[in-house]
Amino acid sequence: MKKFFSLFALVLFAFHGFAQDRPNILWLVTEDMSPYLSSYGNKLVKTPNLDKLAAQGIRYTQARSNGPQCSPARSTLISGKYAVSLGTDIHREGRPVPAAFYFPKYLREAGYYTSNNAKKDYNDKKTPEDVWHESSNKASYTKRPDKSQPFFSVFNCGITHMVRVATRNVQGRDQRTVPMDKVPVPGYVPDLPEVRNDIAWNMDAVMLMDKWMGEKLAELEKSGEAENTIIFFYADHGGTVPRGKAYVYESGTRVPLIVYFPKKWQHLANTAVPSVSNRQVSFVDFSATVLNLAGVKAPDFLVGKPFLGPDANKPENTRKYTFAFRANQGDSFAPSRGITNGQYKLIWNYQSAYPNGTRQDYQWQMPAQQAWDVANMKTKLSPLHKAFWVPVETFELYDLQKDSLETKNLAQDKAYSKIFNELKAELQREVRQQKDLGFMPREYRKTLQEQGPLFNVVRKNNIDVDKQIGAAETASLRNPANLKTLTDYLADKDPVVQYWGASGICGLAKTGQLKSWPAKATAVMGQAEVIPEVKSLLAEAMVYAGNKKQGLDFLLQQVKDNFGPAAACLQNVGAEAKPIAPELQALLEGKSGNKHKFYLRSILINCGVLPYSALYQAGEKTSD
Repeated sequence: MKKFFSLFALVLFAFHGFAQDRPNILWLVTEDMSPYLSSYGNKLVKTPNLDKLAAQGIRYTQARSNGPQCSPARSTLISGKYAVSLGTDIHREGRPVPAAFYFPKYLREAGYYTSNNAKKDYNDKKTPEDVWHESSNKASYTKRPDKSQPFFSVFNCGITHMVRVATRNVQGRDQRTVPMDKVPVPGYVPDLPEVRNDIAWNMDAVMLMDKWMGEKLAELEKSGEAENTIIFFYADHGGTVPRGKAYVYESGTRVPLIVYFPKKWQHLANTAVPSVSNRQVSFVDFSATVLNLAGVKAPDFLVGKPFLGPDANKPENTRKYTFAFRANQGDSFAPSRGITNGQYKLIWNYQSAYPNGTRQDYQWQMPAQQAWDVANMKTKLSPLHKAFWVPVETFELYDLQKDSLETKNLAQDKAYSKIFNELKAELQREVRQQKDLGFMPREYRKTLQEQGPLFNVVRKNNIDVDKQIGAAETASLRNPANLKTLTDYLADKDPVVQYWGASGICGLAKTGQLKSWPAKATAVMGQAEVIPEVKSLLAEAMVYAGNKKQGLDFLLQQVKDNFGPAAACLQNVGAEAKPIAPELQALLEGKSGNKHKFYLRSILINCGVLPYSALYQAGEKTSD
C-alpha cells in the first residue's frame, strides 16, 4: 500500500509539474505595418523597446501575412488554414466557419488559459465560446484564477492602423517628429506632397506603438511572468502606403516578426538566440508553431509548418514557398494569388478587365491615394505610375533581391522563364491542394453559405473546385484564341465557371481584343437562372464591345436594385457611363436609400459630372 501511494504521489507530481512547467506565450500584435522599425533599418524612427526585443530575440526578415487585409489575415492566424480554403478571403464578410478550426481551443483543452484583447476580426459569423476564456478589451493573462496556469494571451494595438491616415485631407494633423522631406517615397508611387505627408504621419505612429510595446513588456515584468513567457511581436499585414494594404505585393504582405525567448525556454527555439533569421514563415504557420512550443498535439486540419519548437527543424517543416492571396477591392472582386521562394515572387491576377486602382470607400480616404488618383486623371504619369490605373498584367514576376519594391515585371523576360515556370506550377499546385474557394464571386458565395460553412458545402455537394480554378486561369490570360472556350463556359452548369467565362470575355472587350460579340453571351443575359454577377460582367463587356445602351441600361437597373458588383462594373467603364449620368445623379440625390452612394459619386466623377472633391460627403462614415 505504501508503494502504491508513493507511485500515486510521483504520478501526481509529474502531472502537476507538466501542467505548470510549460511556457506562457504572449502575442503583441500591431496593425497595418510593414517592417518600419529601426531594427529593420528604418533610420527615421526610434523604436527602443522593439530594438531591445530584437537584439535579444529572433528577428525574421522573411515573415509574411498570407492575406493583406485584417480579416483574411486573422482568419488564417486563428484557424491554421488559408482563408481561401474557408471562403473567408473577402474582407469583412462574417462567414460561417467550422467550429473546430480555431487553434486556441486546443491550448485551452490542454490546460492553458486563453485570452484575447480585444480585436478578433476572424471574418467568421460567430466565434465559438470555447476558444477564449475571455475576449474583450479587459481580457488579460493577469485575470486567470490560478496564477500557476500557463497562458496564451493576445493583445492588439491599433495605433498604426490605416484609420490614422484615412483622414480624406491633410489638414489638422498634429506636428510630427518625422520630417516630410526625409521620408523615402517608394518608386511605384509618385512623389507628391500628400504621399509624403501620409508616410511621415504613419512613421510617427510607429514610435507611438513602440511606447505601447514598452508598457506591455513592463506589465509582463510586473506580473512576475517575464522569465516564463515567449513573446511574439508582429503586424497583421503590410502598411498603409498606396499599393500596400489589400495587395499581394511585399508592401501588403511582408511584416516585422520578432520572437523573444527567456533563458529558461531558449532550448525550445531550435535555432540560435539571439539571431536574425531569413527562414520563410507566414501566418498559416503560427498556430502550428504555438502548439509545438506548448507541447500540444496539432489537429490534423492544420496546414502550417512549425518554425519554432521541437519539430521545427524536421525537413518537412522547412518552407520553400510562401503563398499569398487577395480577393477584393471593395465591391470589385479582383482575386490575385502570389507565391515566393524568398528571392523571386510571382503574382497571378485573374480578373483581366480591372486595374489595381479600383476605387474603394475606405482606402481612398488616404490623401496619398486620392492625390495619385487625381494625378492619373489630370496629368501624364510615368509608365510605372500609370500601371496602377490600367488593367492588370496577368502575371507579374519580380526579383526581390534586386527589386524589393516590385517595379520591374520580369514575367515576359525569357531569361527568367525557368523560375517563372517553376513558380507558376507551384502556385497552380497550391491553389488546388488547398481547395482554394476564393474564385467564387461574393454574392453567389453568400447563397451557398446559407447551407453552412463553405468549407463543408463544397465537400457535401461535390463541387468541382479544380474546374473553377481552371476557368479562372483561362479567363485571366486575355487570349482571343480562348474565346470559344470562354463562351462555352457560359453554358456550364456551374455558376462559377459561367462567371469566369463572362470575366474572360469582359477582359478581351476591355482591351479591344473582342472582334465580334458572341451570340451565346446575348442569350445568357436573358436567362433567369444565370446569377447577376455573370450578367453584370457581360453587360460591362457590352459597353466596351459597342452595345453600350443595352449594357448600361442593365447595369443601371442593377444599381437601382442595390447590387454592389454592378456599381463596380459601372465604375470600371469610366466615362462610358455618361449616357446614364442623369439617372445616376437622380439616384444619388434621391431618398431611395441606395447603399452605393460612394460608387455613384465615383462614377459621376469619371463622367466629368462631379468634381473629385465630391468623392466623400462631410460626416459620411465608412468601415474598414
